[in-house]
Formats: sequence, C-alpha cells, structure tokens
Amino acid sequence: MKNKKINTVLFIVAGTLVNLLFTFAYIALILFILSLLAPQLGPKITTFVPIGVLAGVFLGMITYQKFIKWVIPKFSLQDKMEPVFSAPKKAEKTENRDIFENNTEEK
Repeated sequence: MKNKKINTVLFIVAGTLVNLLFTFAYIALILFILSLLAPQLGPKITTFVPIGVLAGVFLGMITYQKFIKWVIPKFSLQDKMEPVFSAPKKAEKTENRDIFENNTEEK
C-alpha cells in the first residue's frame, strides 16, 4: 500500500516536470515562429506574443494528457499506483443520506 502511494507521488512529480517541458517547448517554438514573422507583422507582434504564450500552455496541456494516456497503459501503471481521486465509499453515502433524511423529517 505504501509503495503504491510513493509510486503515485513520483509519477505526479515526474508528470509535472514533463508537462513543464512540453509547455516550454511549445512556447519557445511559437515565439520562434513569431520572431520569423516579426518583419511582416511590425508593431503588431506585441499583440501576438501573449496569444502565443497562451497557445503554448494550451498545447502543452493537450500533449501532456495524450502522453499520459499513452504511458499508463504502455507500462501497465494502473495497478502500480493509487487512484488520485477516489469516490466516497458506499457506506458513507448511505450514512449521509440517512442523516439528511432524519434532519428533514424533524423540521
């Protein structure tokens, strides 16, 4: 159990670093392309730089999601990690429902 939690934390940390690499690579690529277009754009280039940065962040996120969806099955990581977001247990759901129903009946 403890080993799965450590694996999950390491996967998240490594995934964050990979996500940053993808994002910075896309931002650098877009800014490089904009620098090539600078003579044609002139002073309008200042409008495209923030849009290029946002596009780099967006493309980095999309690439990261696709990369993770490929990596997890490729290396069979499903059974080696804890779920990051887990649903509440059914016993807790029914207990909360009973408490809610008792509170509404008293009023």
